[in-house]
Amino acid sequence: MDRRAFLASLAALGVQGALGSTNAASLESMAAAKGSKRRKTGKFDEDLVVFISDLHTNPKGYSPDKLRRVLADILKLRPLPLNVIALGDLAYLTGKPEEYALLKEIIVPLEASGIHFTMAMGNHDRRENFAAAFPQYAAKSLMPDRFVFKVETPRADFIILDSLQQGDDTTKWITPGKLNDAQKEWLEKTVKNYTKPVFVTAHHNIGETGLQKILTSSPTCSGYIHGHDHVWRPGWARKNWSEHDILRTLCLPSTGLWGDIGYTLFRMDEVGATANIKEYEFYFPTPVKDGEKVPEQWKVLAEEHNDAVCRFIYRNV
Repeated sequence: MDRRAFLASLAALGVQGALGSTNAASLESMAAAKGSKRRKTGKFDEDLVVFISDLHTNPKGYSPDKLRRVLADILKLRPLPLNVIALGDLAYLTGKPEEYALLKEIIVPLEASGIHFTMAMGNHDRRENFAAAFPQYAAKSLMPDRFVFKVETPRADFIILDSLQQGDDTTKWITPGKLNDAQKEWLEKTVKNYTKPVFVTAHHNIGETGLQKILTSSPTCSGYIHGHDHVWRPGWARKNWSEHDILRTLCLPSTGLWGDIGYTLFRMDEVGATANIKEYEFYFPTPVKDGEKVPEQWKVLAEEHNDAVCRFIYRNV
């Protein structure tokens, strides 16, 4: 949608006020929200998905309390999102059993709420330890040796891929993300004939997973969402240099370990979806200690990103 069409849509929705006095991103978010006829199942909003990423659950660190803060605020939403999706690095560094045991404890209120929770693998996870801690989640995988999931909603579906490269040494992790051949073949067949809007997600970015050609060739793949980099970063991937078609991408913040700290609301409407970051703070490499002054640049980054919007438009629907 170009600026003229966007402004026309605002007028049609009855949104008033000059752009000079109201942030354009906020107006777009208002338009999307007003244009969306939200489906509710009791206390849940089926058109709202919440994304979290890079939990890095560390029994000896500060990240668990940061995660608890995120989950507490998600549970205050009214209506509640029907789905919450976590895009990897659930564990701190090497996917130890005690890290998943703590995560299992922390998510008890989320599970008790009735929200559907889906978790992806990141480069700091271990599949066997995750499966031992969360057998009911692992059992839902669509592939036998990887954790691949699909989340269906009335307006769009979400495919959650497994980009973890896992070595034999349990004390080390492999940073680059990669999909095995079986997973790529399954994905290509799946999205090739998809008639409904679909968003593909994984822990690593589209360059590392090598999915640019597959996803830009899909008739209805409408975006790629990932974590790993701990930063709010909207972007796009091209199909090639000779066509106008592009694919929107989005990198998510961490819930509590360095960088942008927060979570992302993802609201779907008739023509697309609006991702909106709720950012608490920024810090690198760790938060300041008690009594220390917060660097001004940290404050600036947090203010810039909080409530920022990334808009996705459904492709060929």
